[in-house]
Amino acid sequence: MTNLPTGPGSVFFAHGAPTLALEDTAASRFLKTFAGNLPVPEAILILSAHWETDGLKLSAPGPLRTCHDFRGFPAPLYDIRYPAFADEQFVDETARLLEANGYEVELDGDWGLDHGAWVPLSLAYPEADVPVIALSLPHGSTPESVFALGRVLAPLKDRGFLIAGSGNTTHNLRQIYPQGSEAPLWAVGFDRWLDEGLRSGSIGYFKDLASAPDYRQNHPTDEHLLPLFFAFGAGGPGAKPELLHRSYEYGSISMSYFRFAA
Repeated sequence: MTNLPTGPGSVFFAHGAPTLALEDTAASRFLKTFAGNLPVPEAILILSAHWETDGLKLSAPGPLRTCHDFRGFPAPLYDIRYPAFADEQFVDETARLLEANGYEVELDGDWGLDHGAWVPLSLAYPEADVPVIALSLPHGSTPESVFALGRVLAPLKDRGFLIAGSGNTTHNLRQIYPQGSEAPLWAVGFDRWLDEGLRSGSIGYFKDLASAPDYRQNHPTDEHLLPLFFAFGAGGPGAKPELLHRSYEYGSISMSYFRFAA
């Protein structure tokens, strides 16, 4: 599938392995076309599975460090820099919206952008000319809590923000296969279960993740799935999913990209 959204809004990016930034795959080719038919966002607000914190944190204004938060990958990956910048006005606007809705938020000037954020953004917005704000994933988050967080931030879409969650709908690095392998039934079946729940429009469908088909085989830990529900909530009331692209890398890693809109 290669349908493209027609405007900024709320999206879920699969980021896969860091090598997505270097390899020519169906997913990397999709990301390179993602922004082509979109108006340029005023800013990008992104929540990545790889920035888990005690409490809620937000990028402090200024340059964002490119975090190479991985080991054992090809040397050229460590040479990549994505020189994004967090604009003070947009950081302040985001923080005020969160605080007005009862959230305590800490500005963080150290983390920058982990590979869950900069890998997809470097393909979709390679010039790094759109302000970027990273939002952390608080420890102890649930589908309901990150959905609520996204819902609070949904009004930023009306200001021209692109709101993004970055993770993967299947993510078991102990059960990966050679690139190009056929996707196993446990991964494909889990994606179907997710699709059905998203189409229902109800976050309540995901209340008991442990009861989902092959859940722990797909997600030994929860953090890579939770950003999907953040994007779902940021779609706003009545948001429905549009599957923009789906392919599988290393057999079992689902590279699924969604847009959420009413």
